Amino acid sequence: MQHRCISYVLARYFKPWFICSWILCGFITGSDATAENFLSRWDQTLFDRIYDAPPHQEPIWTGMKGISRLGDYRGLMGASILLFSYGNESHRETGKLLSSAYMGAGIITYGMKRLVGRKRPLDETLGNPAMPSGHASITFSVATILGYRYPKWRIPLYIGAGLVGFSRIYLGRHYTSDVLVGAAIGTATGVLVWHNRATLLKWEF
Repeated sequence: MQHRCISYVLARYFKPWFICSWILCGFITGSDATAENFLSRWDQTLFDRIYDAPPHQEPIWTGMKGISRLGDYRGLMGASILLFSYGNESHRETGKLLSSAYMGAGIITYGMKRLVGRKRPLDETLGNPAMPSGHASITFSVATILGYRYPKWRIPLYIGAGLVGFSRIYLGRHYTSDVLVGAAIGTATGVLVWHNRATLLKWEF
């Protein structure tokens, strides 16, 4: 029965998001590197409108850098470790769910980065691939778990995750589609973790 429940959740909540993400990746990166298509032109147009090219506008630039740091996996990892190491039972459960969500999102994001191999907007070489955005996938996975845990905060949490994603475009680190795919992966992973929380909370780690 447990395996059937997990399979149902995978089919209903995760697979459609994952397929849509891959379709978007394929449209943008599937053609020749120098060729243009509708989505790549759309991506570039939005990037040009959002990106704050030098000389940067202060203090907006500084504020966006601060917001972007909220999506750093090290800070989120530290917060979740503190929760399940030193908090009460409710906090420990939240810490476990957060850890499961952002680790799952991180693994999927890393794998897709290597498979898609898309350059960042301002990079001439591949370096750290852009598609999908790791900051977006991690913050949306966290926002999804906390949104389920604390429903009254769901909208502010998603707004915060959206601002992190927007900051990555504003700072010139990602195209819009990178952020959208990352957000889809993070949200789907968070939903998957939440609907399997009974099993995950039994694990000791």
